[in-house]
Amino acid sequence: MTNLRSTHPHFVRCIIPNETKTPGAMENPLVMHQLRCNGVLEGIRICRKGFPNRILYADFKQRYRILNPNSIPEGQFIDNMKAAEKLLGSLDIDHTQYRLGHTKVFFKAGLLGLLEEMRDDRLALIITAFQARSRGLLARIEFQKMVDRR
Repeated sequence: MTNLRSTHPHFVRCIIPNETKTPGAMENPLVMHQLRCNGVLEGIRICRKGFPNRILYADFKQRYRILNPNSIPEGQFIDNMKAAEKLLGSLDIDHTQYRLGHTKVFFKAGLLGLLEEMRDDRLALIITAFQARSRGLLARIEFQKMVDRR
């Protein structure tokens, strides 16, 4: 048991084609039931609708909150799904480009890249402002040293 608990197994979904174990025979209702229960059909439906990119609500909230920190109230608990919904609603993006699932946000192709660009721009602004303030402080300290020497 210790050996089993120390591993990180990955499972392959096996589909049983028939209950009689007859080679080459396939029972369509049995196969469809297995595909439906395993979530394969739902995954295919989502990919066909064109939402290939997906991210968990908690990960989305943590990564993209920087785009509009005021949309998610600070200090009070808010569900990750509600937080993601508020954040996406506050951004200037087309609402047909994403869907909210039970545990994940689904994005059409290209929208996640756009969100990453928006995040990079926001981070660049924050870092530039921080650098400017730091350089200003260092310049004021250096200037004060020059004034004190005179």
